[in-house]
Amino acid sequence: MEEALKTRLCIVRPGETEENISHIFQGHLPGTLTENGRSQAVTLRKTVDVSVFDAIVSSDLRRATDTVTILLDGKVPRDWVRSALFREKDWGSLTGQVVGKADFDAFPSDVETKEMLYVRAGKALCFLQDKYAGKTVLVVSHGLFLQSFMARIARVPLEQVGSMRRLGNCECRWMEI
Repeated sequence: MEEALKTRLCIVRPGETEENISHIFQGHLPGTLTENGRSQAVTLRKTVDVSVFDAIVSSDLRRATDTVTILLDGKVPRDWVRSALFREKDWGSLTGQVVGKADFDAFPSDVETKEMLYVRAGKALCFLQDKYAGKTVLVVSHGLFLQSFMARIARVPLEQVGSMRRLGNCECRWMEI
């Protein structure tokens, strides 16, 4: 029986944003890296050699693409896919609002649920498995999305997604699929 090709993923969360500091629901907002966020990406660039990646897959939101651009430091990637599939959780009408003012027991109906995010993370995982089998891929996405995505990789059920440690800004984690 032939063994499936393993795909290596370097999973990265974007650098700190103005919206992180302001404690607002960023969701699908583009996001603006702070000077610290840019510095975090430069620091990460010193430890992650982008030339080892066969491809880069990122969210299409500016905070993710800006982080990738800093990591590339002028290098041209072989293959860079920017996809809405890898965006952060959609906070719907809460987007742009201060987190501390939200009623966490009664989110509006237009907020992407944990179940919906988990399903989308599964689709993102299938995309990577189908397109990049046997490759080494840099994945740059967002905190809550990546938590569900890593849970899918680790085969952690939906009810236990919260047990997955979230990545800090510009933190990377290597995983195999």
